[in-house]
Amino acid sequence: MSKKSRVWLAVALVLVLLAGAGVFALFRLPMTKSSAAKAAAHDLAEEQLSSDIWHEKDLAQGLFDRVTKALGTRVDLRSVTVDDITEADGRTVATLDWTWANNDGESWEYSSQLPLEKNGLFWWADLTEKAIHPKLGKGGSFALRANPGGRGKILGADDEVLMEEGKVVDIGVHPNRLEPDTIGRLVSGLNDGVDSLDLDADDLEKSVDDAEGNQLVPVVTLREDDYKEVKSAIHDLPGILFTEDTQTLTRSRGFAQATLGSAGPASADDIEKSKGELIAGDIVGRTGLQKTFNSRLSGPGSVEVFAKGDSTNDKGGKTKLTSLHAFEAKDGEDVETTLDVDIQAAADKAAATAKKPAAVVAIRPSDGHVLAVANQDPEGAAWDRALSGQYAPGSVFKIASGLALLDAGVRPDDDIDCPKTANIGGKSFKNAEDEVLGTVSFADDFAHSCNTAFVSSGDKVSGSEVADAAAQLGMLGDASAIGAKMASVPTDDDEVTHAAQMIGQGKVQSSPLAVATMAASVEAGETVTPQLVVGEALDEAKSGDGSQAAGQGTGHGDAPTLDADAAKEISVMMRAVVTEGTATDLKDVPGDPVHGKTGTAEYGNDSPPRTHSWFAGFQGDLAVAVLVEDGGFGAEAAVPVAHEFFDNVN
Repeated sequence: MSKKSRVWLAVALVLVLLAGAGVFALFRLPMTKSSAAKAAAHDLAEEQLSSDIWHEKDLAQGLFDRVTKALGTRVDLRSVTVDDITEADGRTVATLDWTWANNDGESWEYSSQLPLEKNGLFWWADLTEKAIHPKLGKGGSFALRANPGGRGKILGADDEVLMEEGKVVDIGVHPNRLEPDTIGRLVSGLNDGVDSLDLDADDLEKSVDDAEGNQLVPVVTLREDDYKEVKSAIHDLPGILFTEDTQTLTRSRGFAQATLGSAGPASADDIEKSKGELIAGDIVGRTGLQKTFNSRLSGPGSVEVFAKGDSTNDKGGKTKLTSLHAFEAKDGEDVETTLDVDIQAAADKAAATAKKPAAVVAIRPSDGHVLAVANQDPEGAAWDRALSGQYAPGSVFKIASGLALLDAGVRPDDDIDCPKTANIGGKSFKNAEDEVLGTVSFADDFAHSCNTAFVSSGDKVSGSEVADAAAQLGMLGDASAIGAKMASVPTDDDEVTHAAQMIGQGKVQSSPLAVATMAASVEAGETVTPQLVVGEALDEAKSGDGSQAAGQGTGHGDAPTLDADAAKEISVMMRAVVTEGTATDLKDVPGDPVHGKTGTAEYGNDSPPRTHSWFAGFQGDLAVAVLVEDGGFGAEAAVPVAHEFFDNVN
C-alpha cells in the first residue's frame, strides 16, 4: 500500500469513530421533555447527577450535595418522581414529587419545580436550590435540628423513679445590666446565698467583658426546689437574670448521682467529634447509666428540617431558619434498675461522713440485686469509683486467698505462725504496725489480718488457684455492659507477685462492686452474680455487644463451683473479725450479727506508702463494700463508714 493510501485510510477511520461518537451522544441526550424530566428525577433520586441532561454536571452535583448535606444519616431520600410537565409564559417546568423519610420510616413529602430548556433537538435541566425545595433561596440549604421527645426515666426497685426530667432555674448575668463596681457585691451575694457556690469576682468580670453584645453569662443552674430556698437572698442582686428550663434530675440532690449520671444538650464539640451522629438540639447522656443507656433513654432521634439562608435571610447578621417539616417526636424508654431508695439513701449518707473520697456498694446476696451505689468526694463532684474504680483491695482480698487455702486443705484451727516480717523471694513483707501474733490458728491470723501468715502460706496454693477462688466469689465477672468493672487477679506464679497476691497487693485490682460481690457470695454460700440493670434494658445490653450486665458470667473460664461448706467457714472467720479482730467497732451495730473483713491497701511510691481503706462484710441478707481513698487503716476510715451505713439501714 502506498503512503498516500495509508493516509486516506487513517482519515476514514477517524471519520467512522467520530460518527459513532455522535450516534452514541444522540442516544444519550433526551429529545423529548418527558424523557428529560424522567432522567432528572432518576438522577436526583439516586443522588448521583450522572446524566448528560444537566448544564454543568459537576456544578449541579456540588449544589445538590451542599443543599442536602445537613440531613446526614437522619433523613434519607426515598424517591423523586415526575408529577406533571407544564408550559407557561414560554417556560417549561417539570413538577417533581419528593419523598424523604426518617430512620423510623416516617415520610416527608412535597413538590418542587425543575425548569427545562430546549436547545436545538435536545432538552436540558438546570438545577437550582428552589428545584430541590420551593422555600430554598439562592445559596440556601437544608438545616437540621433535633426534635427530641421526653427522655426515659431511670427506675429503681418497686418502680420508684430515681431520675427523670424536672424543672431547673438557670441563673446568669446580663452584661448590660451590670456596672463594674457592682460585680463584687453580686459575687458576694451569690456565694452567700447558694451553698457550695464559689464564684471568683475576677473570673466573672472577665467573662462579662468577653461576652458579645447582649450574650448572657451563665453562673449556675439550680433545681427548682433549691432555687426557691435561696430566691429571697439572691433575687434582687445587680445584673442577675433567671430562666426556667428542664433537665434530667435525680430524685433528690446527690442521690446516686455518679452512678445514675447526667445528660444535657450536645455541645459544639460533641457534635464535631460525633462525625455526624449528633446534631444541634440532641440530648446526650454524659456519665453513668445516662451515658451507657443513652440510646434507650433518648429514644428515636426525631428531627425538624429547616430552610437555611433563603432570600429573606439577612437581618441583623443572623441566619434565618424556616421550618419545613417536623418529624414526630417520640419519647425514650425507661431503664429499670435494682437500686432501693431507702438503702441508697443510707449509703449516700454514710459515704458523706468520710473525710476523703469514698464509695459504698450494697448487694442483696439472695438474688444479687445491687441495692445501693454511693460515691462521695469532699473536694467536688464524685466520679463512679464504686463501679469503675480499680484499686488494690488489700486485706479484704484475704477472703478470696483464704478460700483458696481452705480449698487446698488448710483448716481454720491449723496453726500458722505470724511473725513481724516474712521474706519471700528476697522481698520483705510485714504486718500493719509491726504486729506479731506468734503461732496462732489460721482463723486468728484472718481475724487480725496477719500479712506474714498469708504470704508465707502462698506455697500451699498456686496463682491460678487463688484466681479460681476469686472467680468462685463472683469477683471476675463481666460488668462492661453497664460501663462498670469487676476485678483482675494475676495467675502467674512469680514468687514475689504471688506472695503479694495473697494479701491483695501487687497486680490484684478490684472495684468496690467486685468486693461487695465477694462478700455477698460468702453469705449466700454460692457464686453471686450482681444485677444492677434488669428488664428490657438488660436484654438490649446483652444483645448489643455480646456481654451482659453487671457480673454476668465469670470471665474466668470454667471456675470451680463455690463450696457452701468452705463459704460457711469463711463466714465464721469473718464474724470473728468483728467480735475479736480488726473490726470490733461493729460489735454494737443493732440487728443481725455483722460479719466482715478490713483491708489496708498500699499504693504509690511514697515512703512510707500511702494506703486505701477497705471494709467488706454483710449483715443478714445485705452485703456491703466500703472504700475510702487514701484513708489509712481499714479499721480507722472504712469501718466507721460501714457502721454509719448499718445504723442508717437499721
